[in-house]
Amino acid sequence: MEIKSILLSLKQNKFMASIMVLQIAFTMAVLSLSVLLAAATLKEWNLPSGIPHDDIIRVTPRFYDPNMNVAAAVQHDLQRLQAIDGVQAVSPTDQVPFAAEVVRDVYLSVEEEAQSYKTNIFSADEKLLKVLDLTLIAGRAFTFSDVIADPDAKNSEVMISQSMAKALFDNGNALDKTVWLNKGSDPVKIVGIYSDFMNGETLNYFGKSYQTMILPRSSWQFAAEPHYLLRMTPGLAVQKLEDIATVFYQEQGRYLAVYERLSRIQKRMYDGRGSRALTFLVISLVLVLITSFGIAGFTSFQVNQRRKQIGIRRALGGRKSDIMAYFLTENSIITFAGLLLGTVVTLFFSFELSTMEQQNILDLVLLMVIALLLWFINVVAVWLPGRRAVKVPPAIVTRGS
Repeated sequence: MEIKSILLSLKQNKFMASIMVLQIAFTMAVLSLSVLLAAATLKEWNLPSGIPHDDIIRVTPRFYDPNMNVAAAVQHDLQRLQAIDGVQAVSPTDQVPFAAEVVRDVYLSVEEEAQSYKTNIFSADEKLLKVLDLTLIAGRAFTFSDVIADPDAKNSEVMISQSMAKALFDNGNALDKTVWLNKGSDPVKIVGIYSDFMNGETLNYFGKSYQTMILPRSSWQFAAEPHYLLRMTPGLAVQKLEDIATVFYQEQGRYLAVYERLSRIQKRMYDGRGSRALTFLVISLVLVLITSFGIAGFTSFQVNQRRKQIGIRRALGGRKSDIMAYFLTENSIITFAGLLLGTVVTLFFSFELSTMEQQNILDLVLLMVIALLLWFINVVAVWLPGRRAVKVPPAIVTRGS
């Protein structure tokens, strides 16, 4: 089979060939990006939470009395919650595991060009480690005297997770080092390193699921209402939910917005992730079908245009396999050109998205699998109409010539 004759044929039908190349390139690019994003979305699927989420309850009150002393009310709530049978520890915090949305940039220096490191910072009292059942890996834990209740006072100490320590320092040796929570702010000293726990969907999506910090801060006002995290005796969390709600129904000046186990928050996080990945995959499937029908339609058009040519070749002794090979080779040339162009476009946008999202979504193996899949689909799309064409008797297609 001479490639030259195929190229000449494509040149004569360059408009249709160009349309198919662009369609395949577009499908390759969009399909690849959709699958790569879906893979990146599911990459952090169902990682260990690092905490006993089935035994931790999140309670979110809302204060509506403008004259209420929120700080005093929080202390009153904590005392009443701690008195409930089955509650092992309670801690107020401004963010909740699996739902932490406030992402902060921290720095290792104050220079303008200093690299930023993404993290979720949890402001809480000294009991948070006990509530989350975290292990102290190095340094010391916060004590009651470390916790700042004055909203105007600044923190000078911080604890960080093991993953955050490794992100900041290659060897993970972060103890007694300093970091800046904002450019231009005063540095804070790392006094302790604790075991990892999952932060929230935002950083989880970027592969930074365990990069967290804890500030010893318990200054609550209307502008910064806390969540309460309750560590329950194993197995009692579900049956104690109503008892916990009753505590707030008996109080004035606030109402109970949310009360649930952390396991439900984790489920919502992964449900949202699964829906996003499914959306990308559905888009991919639709594009594959559109491209398959386009290739099949193009081949059917080419076959109908060449029915007389096929008949003449058959009458002159041309084998069915030779004619089929012609169409398959022609299609492979078009497909290869489209896949090559689509791969270039995919690489460009993959690098752009990776830079923008600070996560490498490019997977060359997956990209190669997608290219092979598209090539196989296009071969099938050509083989079906081509097989029907070569089965037509030469006498029929040459009749009237």
